[in-house]
Amino acid sequence: MIVQWCVKGLHLESDEKAKGLIDNHGGLLCNWWRKVGRIRPSQVRDKLTATALDRHINHFDELDPVTRVPFSEDSPFISLTSGTVERDAFAATNHVRRARDTALWFGTEYGKHEFAYLYTCWVLLAPRPAVEVEGVAEEVRDLNAYRRYSAYQTEGEVTAKIMVPDNQIKSCEKWELNRSKKAFHRTLVHPNPRFTEPEALSNVRELI
Repeated sequence: MIVQWCVKGLHLESDEKAKGLIDNHGGLLCNWWRKVGRIRPSQVRDKLTATALDRHINHFDELDPVTRVPFSEDSPFISLTSGTVERDAFAATNHVRRARDTALWFGTEYGKHEFAYLYTCWVLLAPRPAVEVEGVAEEVRDLNAYRRYSAYQTEGEVTAKIMVPDNQIKSCEKWELNRSKKAFHRTLVHPNPRFTEPEALSNVRELI
């Protein structure tokens, strides 16, 4: 397994609500769980499919052909970003797409809002696609693993499943936009006192 640092950008109503995702032990939940309020393990197994992951990545706001509601409302996945590198073969150069920039873009809802909250967290990655395994995230930004073309590959997405537990979230930061300077500045840092460092996973012990 690989430990991967990620960032989640959200626009929330207030500092109190943003801090509450940590303080109330809520963590980052998928839209499906937040919508229905309670889920069962058997339902999770039915949700975690390659088809659903493709819809989450490439058809997020489109109608689900089964439920006839936007797939975004019932998605069991959570989009995080870790940044990526885009290769421009024509110009013979690489462009770095930074995680924070992407998270701010989504957290402000594409520039609609003046501020966003960024959650720095870690997840476990499998070395290859394992969409049915709830406990690991999918590195959909990796073209070696996910070879099908996606117009959104440059977002550097790592896709978590169902939830990111609160003790895997290091902090919540508030970033505000100064439109005259066309720049963001950080105005709040809320650390998580229950954060578990990923180094706890660095060693694997075999069965006795």
